[in-house]
Amino acid sequence: MSTVQVLCPNGRRQNVKVTPNTKLLQVLEEVCKKQGFLPPEDYSLKHGRKTVDVTLSIRYSNLPNNVKLELVKSESSRAEQDVLIALQLEDGQRLQHTFPPATSLWDMLQHWEKADSAHTGNLCKVDPTHKPPIQTTCIYMREEVIGEIALQAMTLRKLGLTGGKAVIRLVHRPVDDAVMAEILDKIEREKTKLEKLDSLAQRQLSQQEDKSLPPKTEELKSEDKSKSAEDKSEALTQSTSQTSEAMEVDPKPSTSVPSTSQQPMEVEDRIETPGHRAANEARGHSHGNRQQEFVETIRQMNIPGVQVFAPGDFDELSPQEQEIARRLAAHYMPQMGLQPAPSRQAAGASKPKRGRPQETVQFTEFKFPEDTKGKDVYKNELSEVNREEYKPCDREAVLFNAEEVIRSTASNEDLPDEFFEITENDIRKMMVDLQKKAKSETDQPLLTRSMVQDRLESQYSKYQHVVIRVQFPDKVVLQGLFRPKETVHALHKFVKEYLEDKSQGFYLYTAPPKQVLKDQTLNLIQAKLAPASVVYFGSEATKDHYLSEAVMKEISPKTKAEEIVEKSLPKDETPSSSRKDQVPGPSKSGPSKPKPSKPDSDSSSDSKKPGVPKWFTAGKK
Repeated sequence: MSTVQVLCPNGRRQNVKVTPNTKLLQVLEEVCKKQGFLPPEDYSLKHGRKTVDVTLSIRYSNLPNNVKLELVKSESSRAEQDVLIALQLEDGQRLQHTFPPATSLWDMLQHWEKADSAHTGNLCKVDPTHKPPIQTTCIYMREEVIGEIALQAMTLRKLGLTGGKAVIRLVHRPVDDAVMAEILDKIEREKTKLEKLDSLAQRQLSQQEDKSLPPKTEELKSEDKSKSAEDKSEALTQSTSQTSEAMEVDPKPSTSVPSTSQQPMEVEDRIETPGHRAANEARGHSHGNRQQEFVETIRQMNIPGVQVFAPGDFDELSPQEQEIARRLAAHYMPQMGLQPAPSRQAAGASKPKRGRPQETVQFTEFKFPEDTKGKDVYKNELSEVNREEYKPCDREAVLFNAEEVIRSTASNEDLPDEFFEITENDIRKMMVDLQKKAKSETDQPLLTRSMVQDRLESQYSKYQHVVIRVQFPDKVVLQGLFRPKETVHALHKFVKEYLEDKSQGFYLYTAPPKQVLKDQTLNLIQAKLAPASVVYFGSEATKDHYLSEAVMKEISPKTKAEEIVEKSLPKDETPSSSRKDQVPGPSKSGPSKPKPSKPDSDSSSDSKKPGVPKWFTAGKK
């Protein structure tokens, strides 16, 4: 048996003991009933940022042991539907019918016995003459429900079936009396636990209804409370004095811990007029709001191992615990800038404050250093940013057809078959490359996010422009130039200017594998689109052409786009085997087949453009 810890919206943590067959729906309902978040259908459980399926059991939820979950309010209430049950009999036959989630397994079996006379007395049969007795058993997933009493107590909802379809297997097998006794004891304990939870939930509902009463009723209750306040204060002082003697607490007052047993009586003796009493109540109300805000602030900090109690929880403590809480509050609250009691503010004018004195720091003789005179010492994270890197550049937009074939004299020559044969030299080079790659992956140190970002920016700092090609479903490609520090939002804006319908929704993605550019705040380096990438246009609306007619009339040959790419990207003198690893992002193609050096056949149009990746100029023949 393990424990699941649930963080509630009120800041409290609720521990629930679970077994592998415990459903997360049971955990949710138990926490909601104990903490007063009703109805449970309006809440859900989260593990991190993922909402947990409450119909699953702990065994199949893929959650770690002693997991910590969070209780959050759902956008809509959780609805339940009828469940289609397929009952598999011992002979392989299956009976199907739809039942509501509140139906017990025993009622489900009784339904099929009444519906078909062939199954009468066969589904719910019990043979006490057999040693040990044969009991009716239903098996769902890996959970077994044995015996008539257990079948009557187990509903489809407790199995996590609140909709959809399910298969339940029915068997009849002998069960020892000791096992049946354990099952009956477990059912009684669960029944007692459910009764306590239901009574606690009813109490929580009644408290919520009392809080939602009209203002007149609340005023009458406040008058009754004010009448009995004096009696409670006298009883409280007597109980605190008795508990202090019983605990053998030193009665001598200290400078840091004031005597709290005499403080409320002194304040009540001083305030006698109705005007002073009204002012005291107003101050106490504002102080109560400050206390509530302070408690909520501490709860939001989510300090591990620290459980924060609200001021209303003070009345639930025993007299000894209340005395200890008063002494701790009187010692620590002045250090936090808070008053231990609201009545201290009312008596502050006539009585000096106790505890640690609050010193005020004077800055009359403060002077700035002489070496900073006349200098601008203000700096922030944007002080050393070159704004020119973020300004849009000349796009040099070009539209061409992706299926256009650029023919060259070199591409018309057929290569011999010996060119594609792998030699011993090629295998050695491949082994060296694989060893280098494996060593770089294993020996690579752990890097922070800022270090990775700095490394990427230093790697692509030599590029003044980034070439982006946006390919549409009709095989039309729109090419533009961007600065590396421009964001993905600028790319969306660039594409939107050329669309026929400016209000049409669309998205951009790279492939393979398909990765949608969702975060538009990333720059092109962070989005792995530098120095050149092919981005695909996607939309839920299907059209023949997405670009406007005026743009489609200005379609250019592909050679013009190649000239802009050759002019924009810097030439790299490194060999192609090392240069292909510098092409970032998901648009990068896989490793190409190594080719041995051949005379006269190794020269092509791509070798004249070393700065342009080969995958970027695909389509040449």
